[in-house]
Amino acid sequence: MDRTPELPDGLVRPGLAAVDPYEPGRPIESVQRETGLRRVVKLASNEGPLPPFPAAQRAIAEAAAGQRLYPDPGAWALRDALERHTGVPAEQILPGAGIDSLIKQIAQVALDPGDELVMGWPSFLSWRQQALVQGAVPVTVPLAPSGAYDLDALLAAVTARTKLVVVVSPNNPTGGTVAAADLIGFLERLPGHALPLLDEAYFEYLPAGSHDGAALVREGRPLGVLRTFSKAFGLAGLRAGYLMAPTPLLAEIQRVRSVFDINGIAQAAATASLAAAARELPARIAMNAAERRRMEEGLRVLGLDPLPSDANFVLVDLGSPERARAAYEALLARGVIVRPARAFGAPSALRITTGLPEDTPVLLEAMSGVIGGLPAAA
Repeated sequence: MDRTPELPDGLVRPGLAAVDPYEPGRPIESVQRETGLRRVVKLASNEGPLPPFPAAQRAIAEAAAGQRLYPDPGAWALRDALERHTGVPAEQILPGAGIDSLIKQIAQVALDPGDELVMGWPSFLSWRQQALVQGAVPVTVPLAPSGAYDLDALLAAVTARTKLVVVVSPNNPTGGTVAAADLIGFLERLPGHALPLLDEAYFEYLPAGSHDGAALVREGRPLGVLRTFSKAFGLAGLRAGYLMAPTPLLAEIQRVRSVFDINGIAQAAATASLAAAARELPARIAMNAAERRRMEEGLRVLGLDPLPSDANFVLVDLGSPERARAAYEALLARGVIVRPARAFGAPSALRITTGLPEDTPVLLEAMSGVIGGLPAAA
């Protein structure tokens, strides 16, 4: 007999019924237990394939002894390090427990029921989710054929009810990037009642000459820019990200954020990572670019057509949701975890993260064994 108590009638806000819970990627250990395979390659969640920098690992170990104390609620050592790294004044930087935490706080500050958040789609689902949680309306517009945001379409969708306009670049799950000059033109044409937000979660992977949100903030432009330590820096498990924005927005976020939003170990690891970034990041970025090219070329040999990507993943459309699901499950049975992109707005596609050099041939061999057994394309 199920003795789980029922919640009181009317306790849960009706609007939450529109919010689909986040579906995390499958962990390696779970797939090993399920399949009996010893070697399982996870290419699903866009983590970096390498561990934290050695300096960050030392900082983690040293910080562990001090965890009986609450962390610095202002994260000022990390803010100062971010000022040195980005050139943005520390007072205009707010660290948080990953970009997801900061998205939630921005939505809490800005969005009332009926307000609008405009964004491209398919894209990073947390922006859409948090608008729905607030009872706001996520207005989505199609992407450009390249998989990048269509900035003209975003502008056309802005109304008097629009509070937030989001640009995710490189876009997740497609990998497309808006041009730097186009982004500046978009910001200059956006009506003043709407706050632009630039999600640069994959900033470190961008090629030279791409947009730089920190430079835009330094120029005094009224926008928010979000970045993370979860990708190239290898700190996904610690949850550390940051927002660069006008100080009035950060002051309002202080009303809604948790006092100790980012823990002490994460602060220490992120601070140490920034000090080592110039030395450690170039090799990681080069490896990612090389493995992404190998993966794209190998997938094309198999008859697939991944979208061009500037991030650490590619999106592959299989032609139908049924084929995408079948490919995902067949790859899983072979010990390769990829990500169905249904929740991101691309139900017929798989998102595949770039991994280590030894992971790429494993993926391509598995895909070669899967592709011929998929249901016929519609």
